[in-house]
Amino acid sequence: MLLGRTLLASYLGTGAIALVPLLALPWYLQALGPAKFGLIGFVLLLQAVLGLIDAGVSQALLREFSIRLHVKTGSSDTIASFLLSFERMYWMFALSAGLCVVVVSEFILSHWIDLGGLPHALGQHAVFGAAAIFAFQFPGSIYRSLMISAQQQVKLNSLMVVGSLIRHAGGAVLVIAYPTVTAYLIWHASTALLETLARAALAWHTLGVRRSDYSWNAGEVRRVTRSVMALSGVTWLGALAVQMDRIIVSKMVSVEQFGYYTLASAVSVGLVQIIYPLVQTALPNAMQMRADFVQLHKLYVKLWWKISALVFICCIAYVLAGEYLLGIWLKDRVAMDAVYPAMSWLLIGTALNAFYNVGYLHWLVQKRVIPVLWVNGLGLLLSMALIPPLVTQWGIMGAASGWISINLIGCVFSLEWMRLLNPDSSVDR
Repeated sequence: MLLGRTLLASYLGTGAIALVPLLALPWYLQALGPAKFGLIGFVLLLQAVLGLIDAGVSQALLREFSIRLHVKTGSSDTIASFLLSFERMYWMFALSAGLCVVVVSEFILSHWIDLGGLPHALGQHAVFGAAAIFAFQFPGSIYRSLMISAQQQVKLNSLMVVGSLIRHAGGAVLVIAYPTVTAYLIWHASTALLETLARAALAWHTLGVRRSDYSWNAGEVRRVTRSVMALSGVTWLGALAVQMDRIIVSKMVSVEQFGYYTLASAVSVGLVQIIYPLVQTALPNAMQMRADFVQLHKLYVKLWWKISALVFICCIAYVLAGEYLLGIWLKDRVAMDAVYPAMSWLLIGTALNAFYNVGYLHWLVQKRVIPVLWVNGLGLLLSMALIPPLVTQWGIMGAASGWISINLIGCVFSLEWMRLLNPDSSVDR
């Protein structure tokens, strides 16, 4: 009953978090125009690039929290000290990284994005705003890891849904009333800070202790630093590979075309998020049975079939109504003609990415870094080699082709989990 409630809460939260920004994007496009909307897309990309470090750290910390919360020797004091230590590290990194972006803003504008006819000062404001949004938003990840590990998805997702509605629905209304990039940036930075502070309060309330009763525990940090950094390092490669198509496109095409690719990519990324509640709900259970390969294999098989059902339903829905729904969403024929082909291609890669999550969960549970390193490293190298010539030849459609290639590699390698019960395999013995 608890598992079903947790999964339902995760889906409601993930659905709202994925859907609300998508619904807001066309309003931003109509209010700001293609060029300024492309600049908003670049702000989103900067935040994603800055957040790459968290791609592995949050997964590793989720594992560490799960272990501490589900072992008999665990205590609230140990967990609270662990949370406080990494909480401070997250905040220090976020503020330092934001400041570094401000310092190198001129380099970013000169060597990364083509502003076209947009004023240089507007581009600078966009970079500054992206830095502020990241600095305020990034620390929220540590609290999210704690809440998921404690199986408090109902409370967490309730907060995230409210935060998403305030940020994106409120942002759309504000930008319609004041159609400037600056209004967008101020609103998103402010709401990001408020949501992070609310997550912090919720996380500490879940532990039932006061932050002021604890202090930095260097020994606790040292004990897990090696495993956290190892997993986060290889996961960072994968996160970078996933973002590489947008990074390259932002450099090689006009800001207007990049805006259209941002729309297509937003749908693709939004749909893959429907898999995450299944994986996040399975993780604590998988951690508890990580030494029981029979039960672990059964868990993976169930997860695989659930993902297959979701992918099948989404494919049928997209074939039957995808183009029609896109027209309703964008309300702009020019934008639709640019977005639909790239989005269709990107969604093939998204389906492959969905199946990859089963294998990745297995590697995470078994603390196996090398397979993740191979997959992510190969994906990154392939994306850097393939995407530039593909973009030169076919524009944003070429970038979408690169996305498929990267996810195909990950999907094939991740099928290793199927050998879990093979007596002739020493992979997991």
